Amino acid sequence: MPFLFGLVAGALGGLMGVGGGILLVPMLVHLLHAEQHEAQGTSLAFVTATALVAAFAYFRAGNLDFVLAAYLAVGAVPGVLFGAALARKMTARRLRQALGILMLATAVRILIAVPMHTDVPRLWDPPWNILLGALVGALGGLLGVGGGTILVPILVLGQRIPQHVAQGVSLLMILPTGIVGALSHARHGHIVRALLPGLMAGGAVGALLGALLAHRIESATLSRLFALFLLLVSSQMIFGGQRDNVAGSSERSGGSPR
Repeated sequence: MPFLFGLVAGALGGLMGVGGGILLVPMLVHLLHAEQHEAQGTSLAFVTATALVAAFAYFRAGNLDFVLAAYLAVGAVPGVLFGAALARKMTARRLRQALGILMLATAVRILIAVPMHTDVPRLWDPPWNILLGALVGALGGLLGVGGGTILVPILVLGQRIPQHVAQGVSLLMILPTGIVGALSHARHGHIVRALLPGLMAGGAVGALLGALLAHRIESATLSRLFALFLLLVSSQMIFGGQRDNVAGSSERSGGSPR
């Protein structure tokens, strides 16, 4: 069963350039009856492996920008730690719903006019991308939202980066934030170690298959698929009965980098 769960979550991660925790955490909680904090810690450890496999497939296809990912990660690592710490001290229901509405609007914008990227990307200056990484990490840590669901649309719409490259960058940024988050959970015993071998084995296979499938889909179609994915995530954020306090959710957090 863990292998199958990992396979499905990893495939989503590889296809959409996100961590996969959006699927894995509910499966662990509702089907394997794991505690919420244990599911989130286990998910963080899981996504570091799947993101690495999927990112390699994006690299082989020439769809990775290491420099951009490095700038984002510099901000994201302290950002996710700050967001997770803040989540322990406050409720975030209204902020979660507001971000869900913004993601819903973004999905509609992409579906109405899919970015074609016929011109040169307009990359922001390094300090702004470091700040972007910090913002994405902080929101992930505070709200339990996968960093990729926030980051990819900003890269595509704001910096005119092609969909495949944006997803590759998202996967690469998941690695440092996922490792930091997983180590933090491990220190508190919030990782179900017995599940990890099966989850990671299935996740590696799924992530590779998802990434390979992504590169068989043209950019405009992949953008539409990502927009549909955003619709599902935003609906869950706006209407879902989540806890007000989502402390410690960095990928679920994805730390990202869903």
